[in-house]
Amino acid sequence: MKFRNKTTLSLIAWLVVVILSVVALPNMSQLVADKGQTKIPASAQSQVADTIQKHWGHNISNTRQVVVVFNNGDHKITTSQQDDINDTITKLQDHKSRYNIKGITAPNDNSATKKQLISKDKTTQLVQLNISKDQSVQKMNEQLSSAVKTHGVKTYVTGSDVLNDDFRLSTEQGIQKTEVIAVIFILIVLILVFRSPVVPLISLLTVGVSFITSLSIVMNLVKFMNFPLSNFTQVFMVVVLFGIGTDYNILLYDQFKEELSKGKDKIQATIDARKVAGKTILYSGLSVLIGFTTLGLAKFSIYQSALGVAVGVAVLLVVLLTLNPFFMALLGKKMFWPSKNFDGARENKLWHGLSASSVLHPFIALALVAILTIPVALTFHNNLNYDTMVELSDQLPAKKGFRIVEKHFSEGTAEPSTIYIKSNHKLDNEKDYQQIDRITKQLKDEKGVKTVASVTQPGGTPINKLYVNDQLSTLNGQLGKTQDGLTKISNGLSSSNGTTTANGLKSIGNSAKDIASQLKAIQSATGSSSNGQSQMMSQLQQAMAATGQPLSASQSQVLAAALQQASSSQQSSLATLQSSLEQIASDTQSIGTNTQSVASELQAAQGSLKEANDGLTKINQGTVAANQYLSGLQNSSASDTFYIPDNVLNSSEFKDSEKAYLSSDKKVAKITVVLDSNPSSMASMSKVDKMQTQVIDNLKGTDLKNATVAIGGQTATISDTHRIASSDFIRTAAIMMIGLFICLLFVTRSVLQPMYILGTLLLAYMTSLGLTQWVSGLTTGQSVLTWNTPFFSFIMLVTLGIDYSIFLMMKYREYGPDGVPTERIVKASGVIGAVVLSAAIILGGTFAALMPSGVLTLIQVAMVVIIGLVLLIFMLPTVISSFIRLTYPLDNKLAPRDK
Repeated sequence: MKFRNKTTLSLIAWLVVVILSVVALPNMSQLVADKGQTKIPASAQSQVADTIQKHWGHNISNTRQVVVVFNNGDHKITTSQQDDINDTITKLQDHKSRYNIKGITAPNDNSATKKQLISKDKTTQLVQLNISKDQSVQKMNEQLSSAVKTHGVKTYVTGSDVLNDDFRLSTEQGIQKTEVIAVIFILIVLILVFRSPVVPLISLLTVGVSFITSLSIVMNLVKFMNFPLSNFTQVFMVVVLFGIGTDYNILLYDQFKEELSKGKDKIQATIDARKVAGKTILYSGLSVLIGFTTLGLAKFSIYQSALGVAVGVAVLLVVLLTLNPFFMALLGKKMFWPSKNFDGARENKLWHGLSASSVLHPFIALALVAILTIPVALTFHNNLNYDTMVELSDQLPAKKGFRIVEKHFSEGTAEPSTIYIKSNHKLDNEKDYQQIDRITKQLKDEKGVKTVASVTQPGGTPINKLYVNDQLSTLNGQLGKTQDGLTKISNGLSSSNGTTTANGLKSIGNSAKDIASQLKAIQSATGSSSNGQSQMMSQLQQAMAATGQPLSASQSQVLAAALQQASSSQQSSLATLQSSLEQIASDTQSIGTNTQSVASELQAAQGSLKEANDGLTKINQGTVAANQYLSGLQNSSASDTFYIPDNVLNSSEFKDSEKAYLSSDKKVAKITVVLDSNPSSMASMSKVDKMQTQVIDNLKGTDLKNATVAIGGQTATISDTHRIASSDFIRTAAIMMIGLFICLLFVTRSVLQPMYILGTLLLAYMTSLGLTQWVSGLTTGQSVLTWNTPFFSFIMLVTLGIDYSIFLMMKYREYGPDGVPTERIVKASGVIGAVVLSAAIILGGTFAALMPSGVLTLIQVAMVVIIGLVLLIFMLPTVISSFIRLTYPLDNKLAPRDK
């Protein structure tokens, strides 16, 4: 009665706990979205880059990069479709606040971006958006997908954040399918094993209580204490708790049935069953608990997230050992209704036969195991797939859009890498720009790089006028004109005869003086005109007298009057003429004198002009040489050097480039690199790592030698994930194996047996990895395992395989220390084989429920665990029995099988 009261109190207590767990359960989907993403140490380059981006400024700090895809299939976008696309882009630009858009880059911005955002075949256009992180990715995706719908073309919203969120949603949907399928499968198997509908319901009820309780605990720890969480936490809690929980229940119910077969009443049978099977359950559960608890020592968040399973296992052990007894003590034999077979423990012929044969022929048994497993294990290669895309359905819009970008642009266009160069001084100067441009050109020359864009080469193309060759072209043209002018001047000076000119000017001066003298003579002549009139009358009278006809008195009087009138008129004119001639004569005299002076000065300057001509000839020759040198320099590689004049540096055009590629404080520059390979491939990861080293090395010896260099983007994140996951896997696995080894030391009370067990589990694990590559290739088309499949498979297979090993070794110990070891192991294998086989089927079926999820990682983990369980079914009794035979002496007679 006292025991029954205790179990009743346990029932009431768990009922209250379940109610509180359901009420207190947070929004798991939101928690996974907010805190379930992969967390990489802050020192990793991708995280350093992310921190820089958060403080970038220009109103785009702490934003998500999203790509909108407009596609017309394999046909060029028509004019009317282009108009509709432009209308959609305008709508986004006009309603930035509505869609939380902080930055937008469209094909119609400028020629540089047009080249980047329009495919060569003109079928596809991209718009790059920076979206605030104030809202969830899911809500952002829903809003944008609706906003960008455009008549006549297919539209998609894609990007790494969108794809990662789709993976989260796919995993959640996969979990829901897994839970339903697992419950149905467990019900069917338990009904077949116990031939009763009651036992399966009780088993599922107790496991369900542990699951909902532990899930609520874990999610509240995540919400309030930043407990590690990932997309896989809940799904692994489902499969592990329902898997091993059912296994433990089978062990407990089998023992309870055996106790009832001995004629004990239901209370005593419950007490004894819990005592015997409970010890095995406790040891097994503690080993699993230790295995998952060691994950708390991992450094990688994804690995740490499996720590939630440890919480679930701890709760499971308490529930099974406190709640199960209530139903066992209450129902007794009715618990197995309608079955009436209570003949004791079942025995498995397969395990008994394998163990017996191995004891008789240990070397042959071990050789067969080695031959069948080691070659397959060696086929596993560690070339893992880090592409999240393979996890997603081909029907998801984001994946469709991503594939279109890969097809019409390059594989890296949708997820470019960004190199940040952070200095302690402003970078908007010619010297630093020259270094940035030099790095930009070096990156463009690297194999595997499609385009590189920076402040000096926005849009991925250089600005010609910022380079010496373009500037030399302009300078050479001006020098050519100068050379022509100098040649003409030189030729003019060379053809000028200075001596002749001086002599000519002297002759002109003398002639001018002669003219002045003659003019003066004329002036003197006009001054004596009245005397000439009297002489003319006298000479005329003499001439007429000589002819015999002298002038009469009247004729002389008339003639004298006429001459007097003419003389009067002439006198006035001659006076004016005399004055003019006097002025002309004076001026001409001055001209002559000045001309002679100029002639003298010209003779003196002639020597200087000759020297000037010689100088101009030398200048012209120098200009020709300079022009030839600069022309040669222009055609050489040295001319491909960046140089930005002050007028360009301060131009509005260049300010736009600075805004795009320099932070708001001008101390950080970014270089955007688009690779021509899949951003998630090993080739891309290797290229990103090499680029960071290359940039750091190229900055040595410059003013930017102390600058922080970090690469952001999906490829850099995956590269860091690969590096951290690889190193942490080995470290965490080693810690886990040490913990399990210590646990097995207490269980087996032996040093050698833990080695046998762990060695068997590791061999089964490696073999199942090799086989899974082949099976996955046949069934899913993906022969390469996803990057986290090996780790989660290791955790699951090793910790769950420990269960079956402990089941066997605990039964081995039950048969007493005084028995012959080889007989004890054969008998223990026969008895426990039935439990292990049933448990393995249930556990395998539970993991098989992961396959309809559509998530490749879950599918491949399920394959590894299922194949591993099949291998362990044959390997555990074979290997352990063989080593026990080799460790202890063989008795002549094996333990007889119970009839």
